[in-house]
Amino acid sequence: MKTAIPTKPPYVLLHGFAQAPATWGEVARRLQAAGHRTYAPDLYEGKGDLKLSSWEGAGEGEKETEGGEGDTNAGGIAVAERDPLTSLEAVCDRAAAIIRLIAQADGAPVLVGYSMGGRIAAETVVRHPNLPLAGLVLESAGLGPSDEAARATLAERNATWARRLREEGVVAFMDWWETLPLFATQRDLPSEARAAIRAEREAHSAKLLARLLEAWGAHHQAAEAATLSAVSDLARQGVPVLYVAGALDEKYAAVAARAHAAGIPVVLVPNVGHNVHLESPSAFGGIAEGVLAEGGFVEGALA
Repeated sequence: MKTAIPTKPPYVLLHGFAQAPATWGEVARRLQAAGHRTYAPDLYEGKGDLKLSSWEGAGEGEKETEGGEGDTNAGGIAVAERDPLTSLEAVCDRAAAIIRLIAQADGAPVLVGYSMGGRIAAETVVRHPNLPLAGLVLESAGLGPSDEAARATLAERNATWARRLREEGVVAFMDWWETLPLFATQRDLPSEARAAIRAEREAHSAKLLARLLEAWGAHHQAAEAATLSAVSDLARQGVPVLYVAGALDEKYAAVAARAHAAGIPVVLVPNVGHNVHLESPSAFGGIAEGVLAEGGFVEGALA
């Protein structure tokens, strides 16, 4: 029996590097309370059927979709695709297949991506310009290298990080990773939150994380100008888009400024850093839902 498509758009939430779907827990619960079904796929699922369960979990009954891109499972959707771990192109193809299947079952979704997940979301829009989307929210997401020199620099950096992971292991790598300026504001989080973040990071193997740096790194993205153009095109088609960054995250606040200059609505969230949805889940949840407000989300946008 087919499930009726809900009146409120679903949300697809893409996690960041060395994270898991659970990172979206508080945001997902807020969106669900407002009547939105939420999906948080595990981006590290390998070749084969991807079991994509809605956050509400099983117990909702079986869902069916039309078309031949995948089949269904109780409480979720499965997608058969090539191994997404092989390249940025492959994981974007997987994301596009997920979006199309969710659109068949629940209506066009809002795509939300954080950091690495935001890069994948942006690149998916570049590679699949006709996706059925109700909205796009990019959180602290790199939008691609500015030129070929920057691309080469990113490739060298990611190769160095991958080598460090393989040589030193996950624990030593994360000891260093957490000292990066990008994560400075996370040192002020409660000890339980910091412990949960660290456990999540260490749950992944050095082999997997090194492979992702090499296969999904920013050096494989389209140039920033091409990404900005694709996102702007989406907005011109009437799809609400938004770039979100923490005001204390200097690197991605600068990316937000360039997005704003390209005509993309931007929100800078005060008093938080790189991971807005972790440091201020209530604020981020409101922003993510607000992108669908009539006339677009404007409060907090750069002037």
